[in-house]
Amino acid sequence: MEAIFYRVGHVSNQQGLWYSPNGEFVGLIHKQFNFCLNNQLQMPYEPEIVGWLSATQTIDELLAWFPIEDIQRLETRCFSIMKYMAVEFKQHANHWVINQQNSILLENIYCDSITNEICNQ
Repeated sequence: MEAIFYRVGHVSNQQGLWYSPNGEFVGLIHKQFNFCLNNQLQMPYEPEIVGWLSATQTIDELLAWFPIEDIQRLETRCFSIMKYMAVEFKQHANHWVINQQNSILLENIYCDSITNEICNQ
């Protein structure tokens, strides 16, 4: 079964705000991006999910973690909302994770398209 998921990542290498693409803790959200709403949220290292990426099932869910204002500021630093097609995904703790190896990045989504969509509803 395939499903669509969303996450925030760097446009050049899909790096997230807590961990590098190879699973090393970098804590960018605590240092460089401490303006983010959830900058105090700890994501402790869990060896059983190395190779899995935290994600949400909808953009609305992602915006609960990263409001539009955070995304706009992150975009100026080459981050975007990333839309993935995943075939392997599971619930872990209180969120979804998708398999890093076989999930396909479909597109980078930028705030202008989201805010236009929200405004046109």
